[in-house]
Amino acid sequence: MQLTSNRVIRSLLPLAVLGVVLAGCSAKEGGTATPGSTAATTTGTSAKPTTTSAGGGDGLASFDPCAAMKAAAGQVPLTDVENDGKQECKAQYGSTVSVRVKAFPSLGIADVVGGANSKFTEIPVGNHKGRRVTAPVSDSSCAVAIEITPKSRVDVVASANASQDEACDAATKVATAIEPKLPK
Repeated sequence: MQLTSNRVIRSLLPLAVLGVVLAGCSAKEGGTATPGSTAATTTGTSAKPTTTSAGGGDGLASFDPCAAMKAAAGQVPLTDVENDGKQECKAQYGSTVSVRVKAFPSLGIADVVGGANSKFTEIPVGNHKGRRVTAPVSDSSCAVAIEITPKSRVDVVASANASQDEACDAATKVATAIEPKLPK
């Protein structure tokens, strides 16, 4: 029993850290955060400020990651699907991979960041553009970011007990399975 708990903790901890890493802001435009404001103040040579609307993401405001994962469970081996925050859901993929799906209504795939050893690859995900990120947090993690609009995306992040290939396989298969449920 203790071994199972430790394995679950080992697989979920990198996913929690990964959420923070992937949610990072793009370094393309400078700026200063202002509490209580939805517009970023920009400085430097940028010609346009970045704004974020409350609804943003062409329908992502109503996207339910858990409903999408539950619907995909017939196509991929997902179990223990449960809500894990605002527009975020986690599940077990098989017996050795943890998977998360999270919506980012105001960050596009160009805003995806990774770790020091990450590699980025542009991939199609159904009818959407995608970006696969290997080793975003650890050597056995992988993420697939799916573009909804140039300024919104849905991330599928997997962390495996054994290998990065296993994590990338799970992230890609879950991304492909939930893609029909995403806004066009």
